[in-house]
Amino acid sequence: MLGRFGIIGYPLHHSLSPSLFEGIFKILNLEGSYIKFQLKEFEIKPFLESMRIKGFDGMNVTIPYKEIICDYLDFIDPHAEKIKAVNTIHFFNGKIKGYNTDFYGFNKSIEEFADRIQRATIIGGGGAGRAVLYTISQLECEKMFLIDRNPIRRERIRKDFYFLNNLELMEWREDLFTRAIKESDFVVNATPLGMEGFPDLKFELSFSLEGKIFMDLIYNPPLTSFLSKAKSLGAEIKNGRDMLIFQAMKSLEIWTGIKTKKDDWEKVYNSIAFKKIQEDKND
Repeated sequence: MLGRFGIIGYPLHHSLSPSLFEGIFKILNLEGSYIKFQLKEFEIKPFLESMRIKGFDGMNVTIPYKEIICDYLDFIDPHAEKIKAVNTIHFFNGKIKGYNTDFYGFNKSIEEFADRIQRATIIGGGGAGRAVLYTISQLECEKMFLIDRNPIRRERIRKDFYFLNNLELMEWREDLFTRAIKESDFVVNATPLGMEGFPDLKFELSFSLEGKIFMDLIYNPPLTSFLSKAKSLGAEIKNGRDMLIFQAMKSLEIWTGIKTKKDDWEKVYNSIAFKKIQEDKND
């Protein structure tokens, strides 16, 4: 048996991770299981203890628990410690260890244009937004803006990333949103807005986005209204598919030591996406 794995979050109807991991197990002839665990916050601590006792090997963590999960772990990887968010858990030798493969996945997914990023806007300061902020900070770009609705969350980011002198935290106001985008060459949506089951991330701009890159960490649907609007105004666009694949590859490597090829994950992903398109047509 390769191992027993799963994903923790709420809600989880949007997640392709179970299909993705089950597909890679099949294509590589590996034995393993991957299960969704849709939990309320008060259930997390007893759930982790239960999984430790039952001999589970690893868990992915998604919204909205990437930050609070840190309180229930025995060990946190140095990158995850700086980000203050965990999206991958490894049950090992009776300990619960936390890692941030979002950082790895996002870093790999922007390699093709990382040298073009001088000024960046990050929309959302949750677990994913923190991983994006940390990754972009490694590029030593000139300026970073982070926009978040929650003043408490903004203050926590201010304290946790006190060492970033080029970071400006912003309220979610139309004038500030417009200013940040106008001054940036790279804009990332790190919120769930636009994901299936969530309202769209809407914005109104009166200027061209030519020469700018817009990225949405959402992969389902593949073209969100955020990306569609940006493309119509001339921006290059990229969704979260590559980030999903790279972080999944790293998670599996942490859990099992097995290194896999991106091509295999892409085959599985494309198969899942094709199946979903057919199902949507038949609805």
